Amino acid sequence: MAKYDGLLGQPVLEVEEPDKEGGITIIFKDNRFLFIKADGDRVETVSIPE
Repeated sequence: MAKYDGLLGQPVLEVEEPDKEGGITIIFKDNRFLFIKADGDRVETVSIPE
């Protein structure tokens, strides 16, 4: 979780509806994107830029 410390306290601009794969996208004010997807009993995340 340490790689997401930079997102703490950042205002959220938008949360997009689930995509065709069932993941959601959170867009932060500093123009970072966080993609979240549940895969069975796991949660997969991708942050851009990392």
